[in-house]
Amino acid sequence: MLKTWRGLSCLALLAPTAALSGFAVVMARRIVKRGPKDYRRAELTADGHGVRIDLDDYTKAPGDYGFFDPVTKRYTRVSEVMLIDEDQKFVERRIVPPASGPERLGPLVDWTPDVFFTPSALSRRYEEVNVPTSYGTAPAWLFTGKNPDVWVIHIHGSWTDRAIMFRDVHAFSPLGFTSLVPSFRSDPEVSPPQAETSHLGQTEWRDVESAVAYAVAHGAKRIILSGWSMGGTMALLTAERSAYRKQIAGMVLVGPVTSWRKAITAGAARAGVPAAGAGLVMRLLQTPFFAKLVGLEEAIDFDALEWADVEGRVTVPTLVLHSKADQEVPLENSTAFQKANPDTVTLVPFQKAHHTQEWNASPSAFSSELTGWVSKMISTDQG
Repeated sequence: MLKTWRGLSCLALLAPTAALSGFAVVMARRIVKRGPKDYRRAELTADGHGVRIDLDDYTKAPGDYGFFDPVTKRYTRVSEVMLIDEDQKFVERRIVPPASGPERLGPLVDWTPDVFFTPSALSRRYEEVNVPTSYGTAPAWLFTGKNPDVWVIHIHGSWTDRAIMFRDVHAFSPLGFTSLVPSFRSDPEVSPPQAETSHLGQTEWRDVESAVAYAVAHGAKRIILSGWSMGGTMALLTAERSAYRKQIAGMVLVGPVTSWRKAITAGAARAGVPAAGAGLVMRLLQTPFFAKLVGLEEAIDFDALEWADVEGRVTVPTLVLHSKADQEVPLENSTAFQKANPDTVTLVPFQKAHHTQEWNASPSAFSSELTGWVSKMISTDQG
C-alpha cells in the first residue's frame, strides 16, 4: 500500500483546472491496481554465507525475511543483520540455514517477509484442493490438524499471494486446528482469470465465503477468520454477511484495514498529497462511472468498509495484532477500532515491526499472543 503514493505529490501540486481529472485517475489507479515489483540491488558476500542488499527501513529491520531472485526463480531466507553501511547504503544479512544460499545472484531481488516459501517447509501434512467459487475454482492449501472441528481460514491482503500466509499457519500450528489457505479473485492462479483490480475487500470477501462454505462442507463446526491487512477487511465483511455466521467463532486480524478512508488519507499524507486530493479520489471511487473508468466492477462503498469509528459493529470476539511502527496502516486505526468495539475487540500492540511483519520481528511473541487468546476464546465458546 505504501508504494501506492510514490510520485503523486508532484501531480497534486499541478494547476487544479488542468490536472484535476488526470490526477484523480492516476491516484485511483494506484489504489486499486497492482503496482510494479519493488526490486533492490543485491549480491552475495565473498564467502557466500550472506547477502549484501540495498539499505532501507525494510531490509535492515530485525527478524527473519526472504528474497526472491527473478533470474534463478529461487527464494532464500535471511536472518540477522551482520553489517550496515550507511555511507554506501547497503546491509549485509546472514543466509539461513548455513550454506543454503544460491551459487549466483541478481543483480536485482524482490524482498519479502515470507520465510517459508513452500507449504512443505511448515512440516505439516497438507494437500492442494480447489475451492468452488461463483466464477470457477480457487486453489487452496489444506493443512490437516488434530482437531478437525475447528478450521482457520487464512486471508491474505491485496497484491500478495496465499504463500504470504505461511507465517500465520505456523503461528496457529500449536493449536492443532485445520488450516485452509485460499486464493482470491485478484490472484493470477484462479481459473478462469478474474479481477485485475482490487475492490478493497468489497467483492473479494465473497471468495472468503466460498472458503468458509468449503470448510463447513468438510466437517468444520467452528471457524476462525484470520486476516492480514486487506484480509482484515475481508474477514470483517465475511463475519457480518456470511450465511455461516453461527459457525464463525472469532477473528484474528494483523495490521488490518478497518477504515479505508483513514488508510488512504494517511498514505496520501505520508506522500505529501493534500487531504483534499485523497478525499476527492475517494468521492469519485464511490461513483459508478469513475469506478468503471479505473477498471472496477462496481463503485466502492466506503461506509460499508468503515469499522474504526462505528460503535458496536463487531459482534464476534476479535484479536488485533498491530505494530506501532506500521508505515502503511497506522496503529491509530486499530486503536479507534478497539475503542469503538470494547466488548469484542482485544488489541495487542507490537513495537518495531513494519506492516504485517509482526511475526517476522518476534515469532515467539506473536505466536504466544495469538495462541493464548485463541485458546481462551475457543474454550469460552465451547462453554
